[in-house]
Amino acid sequence: MSFLRRRPWIVTLASIATVIAAWAIATYTGAVSDLLLPTPDELWDGAADLVLNGYKGYSLGAHIGLSLLRVGLGFGLGTIIGTLLGLGMGVSRKLDALAAPYIEFLRPLPQLAYLVLLIIWFGIGETPKIVLLFLAALPVSAVAARDGVRQVSPQRILAARSLGASPWQIFCHVVLPSALGEIFIGARLSIGIVYATLIAAEMIAGSSGIGWLILDAGRFLRSDYVIAGILIIAAMGIALDRGLLFAQRRIVHWAGK
Repeated sequence: MSFLRRRPWIVTLASIATVIAAWAIATYTGAVSDLLLPTPDELWDGAADLVLNGYKGYSLGAHIGLSLLRVGLGFGLGTIIGTLLGLGMGVSRKLDALAAPYIEFLRPLPQLAYLVLLIIWFGIGETPKIVLLFLAALPVSAVAARDGVRQVSPQRILAARSLGASPWQIFCHVVLPSALGEIFIGARLSIGIVYATLIAAEMIAGSSGIGWLILDAGRFLRSDYVIAGILIIAAMGIALDRGLLFAQRRIVHWAGK
């Protein structure tokens, strides 16, 4: 047991190997139809076909690029504006009273609940998807930034004020650095919500992107394409989250010290 505690990656590899073995046994023996679950070699062939030939007029890289572009625009705009709004809400009680009802309305509301309305307003295209992702990222980022400001130690602010710091200097050198940890946590939560919303939006109102690829392939019972797409989505999501985590550790390197 002590050996495994020192090397937890062994447990991880064993778990993955067990799942792959069970998958291979279930599909190669015919216990599960290949229409429902492809064999490992069928999945490999399907993934290779997507890489080489693309899908429905787009290369696989184009599908991935379009999905990432939508995420980048929606998440980027929503996070920047939401963070600025949240910082203002944390500093100003009046702004908080003004904006909080709308933020609290959007935050628990399922994003797909108003996708149809956005399609009616903006038509079927890129605009409703990006607006949807923007609205998904905005409240999460705003709440995280506001809470980060409110959790700043009053002693730090008083100390800076006693040294003659102006309100702007206090905000830039005390409040903002102290709130960065919460802001990054909010960004990581936001990217997960935005990413999940993107896939659903592409399925409902899309003609390109990984989410649409999965839905369209499922209509033709191409389970190899579907599972390959799911694995790509998982890899993209992990990469986005790890990228934010890396940025957090580099920028907020003092957190926890």
